[in-house]
Amino acid sequence: MTNKFSIYWVLFLLNLFFLQNSILYSQSFKDHPLRIVLSSSMFQNAKTEDIEAATKILAGELNKEKKNAFDFEIVVCNNQTELISNLKSQFDLLYISPIEYLQLKKNFDIEPALVTETNNNYGDIYYLVTSKKDNKNEIGDLKNGVVFILSKTDEQAASLWLDKILFDNKLPVKSKFFKKINFENKSTNVVLPVFFKKATASVISSSSFELLSELNPQIKKDAQILKTSKPFIRAIFCFDRRNKDEKRKKYLLEYMSNIHQGAYGKQITELYMVDKLIPFKQEYMNNILELYK
Repeated sequence: MTNKFSIYWVLFLLNLFFLQNSILYSQSFKDHPLRIVLSSSMFQNAKTEDIEAATKILAGELNKEKKNAFDFEIVVCNNQTELISNLKSQFDLLYISPIEYLQLKKNFDIEPALVTETNNNYGDIYYLVTSKKDNKNEIGDLKNGVVFILSKTDEQAASLWLDKILFDNKLPVKSKFFKKINFENKSTNVVLPVFFKKATASVISSSSFELLSELNPQIKKDAQILKTSKPFIRAIFCFDRRNKDEKRKKYLLEYMSNIHQGAYGKQITELYMVDKLIPFKQEYMNNILELYK
């Protein structure tokens, strides 16, 4: 499920740019090929070569379908060093985590444009979950336990939120509080260990938890949610302020904002458990800023 989730994000991005028929902007796109820079941190459990293979396959099919297909360049960055290197050249779209945005905006003039909306909310909500059978009713009860976190790195919202919980409760940092910390990108690998006595707790997004509970109602029956987070932005789509082609930006922004209205776009957004893309607001960063200090 997770690999499919990641690959379809790429397909979704390409759909934004290729499945259109605007004659008004076609010359602008032909003169300047689309350059899309993607952070691999946003592709859960997917290999870079799989992402690149998926883009080539889809682009090939779309080129057959559209006589005026645009030239494009897809760059998948595996770490911040690669992101920094690739942002030295102009781009059309940058797809990164909110933490990466805070880090990169210090040195690059990037313009946050859109975020995802799910269940009428601009961000992901996370649960700190234990098993009712373990009688772990307070945060302190988790000491020296094993925790699984739905996160690819230590600098993503789920992990940082756990740090904040411990800090607010005047407890040691998680590396000293827990006996073992496991980062996983597949929701089943995060939740199930709690109920198979292989983990004391897990941190998982509410959407992933609810989906797993629908598939296996026993999970919800046995689970105890110790803490619920505020919403945290999952990802930000950014433009390059060095690009002075405002008509091109406006067109891309309008197209991306309305992608969920089309049959194909709706299929993709539903697969991602995302309703639509909405305009970025600075206030959406407030909850992230509470974590990233």
